[in-house]
Amino acid sequence: MRLSLKQKQVLGVTLMVALIVIALSLLHLINTAGVLLAESRDRFELFGSAVYSQAASAITTPETAYNDVRTSRYVQSALQSALYSADVVDAFIVDTTGVVIASSVPAQVGQTVPRRPQLNDLIAMDPIARLRAIYEKETYLEWTQPMALGEQPFGEIRIGLTNALVRRDLTQSLAPAALAAGLALLIAVITSLVLAQIVLRPMHVIRSSFSRLGRGDLGATLDLRNEEEFRELGDVFDQVSAQLRAAAPEGLKPAQLAELSRRVTMIGRLTTGVAHEMKNPLNAMTIHLELLKQKIAAGKSPAAHVEIIEQEIRRLDDRIQGLMKFVRPEEVSFAAVAVSPLLSSVLDAVSPEAQRAGVSIARGCHDGTLLVEGDAAQLRDVFLNLAQNAIQAMPRGGRLTIDCSSMPNRRVRVRVEDTGVGIAPENLAKIFDLYYTTRERGTGIGLSLVYRMVQIHNGTIDVESTVGVGTTFIVILPSAVSG
Repeated sequence: MRLSLKQKQVLGVTLMVALIVIALSLLHLINTAGVLLAESRDRFELFGSAVYSQAASAITTPETAYNDVRTSRYVQSALQSALYSADVVDAFIVDTTGVVIASSVPAQVGQTVPRRPQLNDLIAMDPIARLRAIYEKETYLEWTQPMALGEQPFGEIRIGLTNALVRRDLTQSLAPAALAAGLALLIAVITSLVLAQIVLRPMHVIRSSFSRLGRGDLGATLDLRNEEEFRELGDVFDQVSAQLRAAAPEGLKPAQLAELSRRVTMIGRLTTGVAHEMKNPLNAMTIHLELLKQKIAAGKSPAAHVEIIEQEIRRLDDRIQGLMKFVRPEEVSFAAVAVSPLLSSVLDAVSPEAQRAGVSIARGCHDGTLLVEGDAAQLRDVFLNLAQNAIQAMPRGGRLTIDCSSMPNRRVRVRVEDTGVGIAPENLAKIFDLYYTTRERGTGIGLSLVYRMVQIHNGTIDVESTVGVGTTFIVILPSAVSG
């Protein structure tokens, strides 16, 4: 599946935050493991010192040393106290041959206990190997402290522990880290969505400006002067527009060239789908006429084929009627038209449909001084069509906004904005083409007529859209002088 730029940006930010969270969680785990093991070592050193002190006090003579340690209730009590620590499994003293002299577990006395993996060796491992050793399997570890009688080795104090409790403490410490990670990822997704919308806005403006330039509007500018990063691009765009105006044929003013280009573009849009739309019904009629002849010759009922031919004739008639409306629109009567009342009547007309669809309406055109030169009925049809399309693009509800504003060079701009499903980038260049539609029952004529009417009024229409965010149609018309 091909990802859009917005999806790539959201995915990239989310992955980056996820990697950071994982790295920080791993670092937290490593540090916590080191702290827990160091605390165990310090605690066992304290136990060892207490046992060593009691053993030394119990010895009366070197000859009776082992027996003194074995029978001392103080030594036994010191060994038993080590068991109060949850991760300790046993504590005992062995002689130089490894035989247990005294133990917190009486059954061990007199037995040889093999040496177990050393706690200090685990602490000395590199952090990753240490975590692997803790989590691989349950292991018994051992802390040891040598004992001496004078200058002669006497034995060792050994304290045994299990890594299961260390692992449990580590896992419990991950709970707040996991919660923080989840919140961080959620914040990252929301932030990246907002940033994507902010970052992609200039791209929509750039695409719209290039679209106008491609239609021959050599007065098009790149309105990104407030964006520091795009100011140089705006200057280059203006230079290209100036060079194209300079290269225009002599005797044609830029406005005339733009109008000529719009008309040529209109012809291109007109001829793009006409042959296909006319040929399909004709082909169907040809096939069924041949089948009709065969049925009549065989004495069978031709009713089914007659019905299909009738349907195709009606379909062809609809296409021709649409074509005639596009090529030869109704008589246009130009006059000064107040924009605010015109748009207000459009919104009043679509209000019931908007309520049924759960769409709220924002009226943003209140300037009663704005006038455009045009045919009021046809302009009303233009904005009525755009408003209805906007509502249909919000099947789950949303907001329809229509506003207006004056522009330099005696122009008036009207924006029709929705928060609907949006238009895929690959379809933006085709939405004004005659007969092009993405709806199951659409005719593909509505937006083509809108485009044609705006052209007849010497205006321009542009579209900006982001999938999942919404669409904005921008209609610019020449203003009229009041009075």
